[in-house]
Amino acid sequence: MIADVIAVVLLLAIAAYACAGGTDYGAGFWDLTAGGAERGKRPRWLIDHAMAPVWEVNNVWLIFVLVIMWTGFPVLFQQLFQSMW
Repeated sequence: MIADVIAVVLLLAIAAYACAGGTDYGAGFWDLTAGGAERGKRPRWLIDHAMAPVWEVNNVWLIFVLVIMWTGFPVLFQQLFQSMW
């Protein structure tokens, strides 16, 4: 029962990351093609303004998912990270 609740929380956190935290709107490409210092000033401001609400959430969701997986499913966490190592 508790494992099911933890799995649902983990799934919701991954979905939240995919919907909000993983978003970058292709900002690197847009920043690169925005132009020089003066011409690109306004587009770069718009890029930063569009990303501000979701940029910091990116790392928070990933850390949250890792902590939930670590505490809720320690054997899964061990096997996953042992495989990655």
